Amino acid sequence: MKSRKAFKGLSRTFIAIIVVVIVVIGIAVGVLLGNHPSSNNISTTTTSSSITSTTTLSSTSSSTSPPNSVSIPSSITVEEAATPVSVDPASSYDIAGGEIIQNVYQTLVFYNGTNTSSFIGVLAENWTVENNGTTYIFHLWPFITFSNGNPLNATDVWFSIYRTMLINLGISIYTSQALAVNNGLGFVGKLPNGKYGTIMLPNGILQALEYAGYNFSSNKTIAMEQAAYDLAYILSHFNVSNTTIQKVMSYPHQAVVVIDPYTVEFNLDYPYSAFLAALSTSTGAIVNPVFVDENGGVQIDTSNTYLSTHALGSGPYILETPIGGSYVVLNASPNYWASKVPTKDLNPMLETPKIKTIIIDYQTNEAVRILDLQQEKAQISQIDVINLQELIGSSGVQQLQNLVNGKTFPTTYTSGNVTIYIWGPSAQIDFLAIDAYQYPFNITAVRLAISHAINPVQIQQQVYKGFAINYVGPLDPSLPYYNSSIIGYTYNPSLSIQLLEEAGFKLTLPNGTTVNPNGKPFPTITLTYQTGSTALQDEALLVQQQLAQIGITVQLNPESAVTIVESYLNPPNSSAYPAFQLAGNFPPVLSPIDPAIYLLSQARLHHGNPAFVDNSTINQLIVEAVRTNNPQQLQHIYNEITLLTLAQAQYVWLDDFLAYTVASSSIHGFWYSPGLDGLFYADLY
Repeated sequence: MKSRKAFKGLSRTFIAIIVVVIVVIGIAVGVLLGNHPSSNNISTTTTSSSITSTTTLSSTSSSTSPPNSVSIPSSITVEEAATPVSVDPASSYDIAGGEIIQNVYQTLVFYNGTNTSSFIGVLAENWTVENNGTTYIFHLWPFITFSNGNPLNATDVWFSIYRTMLINLGISIYTSQALAVNNGLGFVGKLPNGKYGTIMLPNGILQALEYAGYNFSSNKTIAMEQAAYDLAYILSHFNVSNTTIQKVMSYPHQAVVVIDPYTVEFNLDYPYSAFLAALSTSTGAIVNPVFVDENGGVQIDTSNTYLSTHALGSGPYILETPIGGSYVVLNASPNYWASKVPTKDLNPMLETPKIKTIIIDYQTNEAVRILDLQQEKAQISQIDVINLQELIGSSGVQQLQNLVNGKTFPTTYTSGNVTIYIWGPSAQIDFLAIDAYQYPFNITAVRLAISHAINPVQIQQQVYKGFAINYVGPLDPSLPYYNSSIIGYTYNPSLSIQLLEEAGFKLTLPNGTTVNPNGKPFPTITLTYQTGSTALQDEALLVQQQLAQIGITVQLNPESAVTIVESYLNPPNSSAYPAFQLAGNFPPVLSPIDPAIYLLSQARLHHGNPAFVDNSTINQLIVEAVRTNNPQQLQHIYNEITLLTLAQAQYVWLDDFLAYTVASSSIHGFWYSPGLDGLFYADLY
């Protein structure tokens, strides 16, 4: 798999009910350090001289207890390319930081393995959904503690969710979507820096404060602003023994209600289909109020610099070293609360660590990562798919491709002391984005001609060695409601030439043939993509070659991510806006809402919707998708969105990437979910 910088998204602003997440454009998918709960019992072995290919994956169980014959290492080293940016659940947006969060903190629920529409309990022993999907009641395990021994209960959930909403950074908007005032819009108020901006005030908190004795202005906006600062003060001076705070938390008509010490209720404005998915992200992680208040407290729309680099959670591991250096150390929590969970109720996210120390070394040199894995200085390593040959040789890559082409996932491949786990489609995609506001892309026939001239299979095989598959966007095959029966663009250069000829263009083909000699010459077009990736460069070169076959000359334009993002500030009809670009998306929330909004919503602000799609029907369908949890309605909505997007021809879907892990064959217990930002280490042995 190609190397993708580890960013999930950044956004704190939105229009209507639509959230726009900043995804760094043109960055290709990275090696996912993840593992898989298999639903199959597969055991096949083929041998070729020194290489053995083995698929041996047993059904998911409630426990991953290692066999008695297995020697468990006390520590392992994991080498990754990208350093973490933040480990604060309320403001984190990067994958490297998210991996640490998922091992140190915990959420109420999490994705059920590769099933992104089903969920398992983590902090929640169980939960119920009432009032047509607008009320969620979570019952917590009664013996949860943070790693410092402090108990974790419903008041900490109330604190954490409201803190995340007020901080309003990272990907927190997904959690705030149906919980904030004004139907998830929030309101514009004065920020601590004196400027005005969006404040994500929890719905009903003003009334809860009034119920507890607070007084507010008769002006609604001023009252909400006062309530936001009062709430920030409460969160920064959080004392669960204070009767006023208890009264605020127990007020029944607010976004989050403390029912009793181990029961917490969420009240949504509408049946938000991605709610459990949003709670499964780092924004749903529960923090320790004492730790927060001792280290900076809570400020509106402002990150907590201490929590960005330090962490204290309830998860299986403790972050021993602050982030910011060349490595971090995770140590197993000595009295991890999940050891008290009955065996019948265990799941892979509630395992007690077997390996006591995890050293994550941020090694930017891939040659070093390969060598360290070969020499067993590292037990798990992030290796780009185009560099796997350096690890397992050309014959090994060929056998690996044969496994991938068989599309039986999950599967494993072993060569020497290295095992490659191939999990199947991830939620990460690449595409070509076409701006329909600029000539000649404002001609539908031109966009369709480009769509039919691209051969994604050639790109998948040559650039990604088969570690990518076809898909028809905007949804990814790993997401709910993906409809594999919808057929995308067929590779048909003859049709492309015909479409351009009918549109009045003169074309000169590579063999010298001139098509429509009296037509207008087709202009040279520019393909923009992000620098720093050999794979992306190779992908862009193939696109250039494929379009040349139909008489279109493409000039390649590699740009930095910053330059590309800044270019989005220009209007779509400006030559400064990238009219034709190779881009990608890694959704932070594994819900079809995310790619639909990111790729298609005209509420794009500065960073989403790189093709600048503006279709009133699609916009309305997205609104409907956010506001319903009816499966039949959602399937219909996403079918319609997919078909409309194909008709618009502003996206050419290139690659849906396969997730895989490269590790020493001595390490076992891998468990994979596309919702994991890397590895969940408690299952390894």
